[in-house]
Amino acid sequence: MRVFIIVYFISFFCTVSLLKAEDSLKIMTYNLEGMKPGTDPQTRIFNAIQYLKQLNPDVIGLQEINESLNTGGSDNQAKVIADSLSAYFHIPYYTYTGFTHQSWSNTFNEYIGIISRYPVQETGFLDLVKGAFPRKVVWNQITTPLGKINFFNTHLDYLNTAVRIQQVQQIIGYVAQKDTSFPAIASILTGDFNDVPGTSPILLLTNTGTDTSFIDTYHAANPAVQGYTIPANAPSSRIDFIFYKSTGRLSINSSLVVMNEPYGGINYPSDHLGVMTIFKKSITGVDNKGRVEGLKNFELYQNFPNPFNPATVIKFSVPISSRVSLKIFNSTGQEVADVDSKEYAEGAYTATWNAAGFASGVYFYRLQAGNIVVTKKLMLLK
Repeated sequence: MRVFIIVYFISFFCTVSLLKAEDSLKIMTYNLEGMKPGTDPQTRIFNAIQYLKQLNPDVIGLQEINESLNTGGSDNQAKVIADSLSAYFHIPYYTYTGFTHQSWSNTFNEYIGIISRYPVQETGFLDLVKGAFPRKVVWNQITTPLGKINFFNTHLDYLNTAVRIQQVQQIIGYVAQKDTSFPAIASILTGDFNDVPGTSPILLLTNTGTDTSFIDTYHAANPAVQGYTIPANAPSSRIDFIFYKSTGRLSINSSLVVMNEPYGGINYPSDHLGVMTIFKKSITGVDNKGRVEGLKNFELYQNFPNPFNPATVIKFSVPISSRVSLKIFNSTGQEVADVDSKEYAEGAYTATWNAAGFASGVYFYRLQAGNIVVTKKLMLLK
């Protein structure tokens, strides 16, 4: 396992280095654990910053940002991180935070926030229905080299599923509102959702039957990997997500669990690990007049019929000649069938999955062509 992680980590950074800054967008989510007493927060934040210098994310969604009371925000953790990255990379970093409540027995102010290396054009927030603590979703419209993005960050209630469902419903409406008023090439939603894949709040976001659906970028890039993010010293759950609402202008290049190496051999900068997803420009081509134009993405359509028994048809389209794989995964992320893997010329195609012998349940089908990965779900019902 250690060898796999190291190889994957090296591969990830090789991928990063091969992509030009103007052709890629590195998005990260991270729960800082605030200034929790007894955890040496000053040392933790120092080491978090060292890792961030190596990762060099473009935009970070931060949860559990703390600052001491009555200091005027001088030790605000988001500000400390942004100032350190600015000094290290010699460029300004933009910080936006929204106060939520006082934490750790009312000894610190707590915020939710966004740090961006690219200019922030618009900002805002929405107060979410209150659970154990007040919660917010914060929003920035950010001008990146790839185009404007609407970036949202949140931290959902940790006690009550019903409250989290309400909070997700509010976030979906808020994203739709901002997308209408402030058009962008994509909307990205990060955060600590305090729920794991497959639960009702997460399915509300990823329901492919609606036009408000988001892609779970880590799962799309790594459908057979669990990607646990908590607790940092022995991860067993994934509750930290980067969701992407596609407009066809970006594609997912890769996604990785980060901040997963202890300092001093045993300590982590937070009780959470982080997640980083790298997006890149969608494929472009040249038309018959020599003009550069955007080509359609590799399209993966909803299977039909769905639910099905025992066979279903999956349609997809290929904009340029490519080696394409179409595979099926079960609900735990294990590959269970290779439907089709071969070279395809440009065009539209269909494939059939005969699930005779498989148990009823939800499965996922994934189309991959190079670095482009698209995943949808289907249901076998016997």
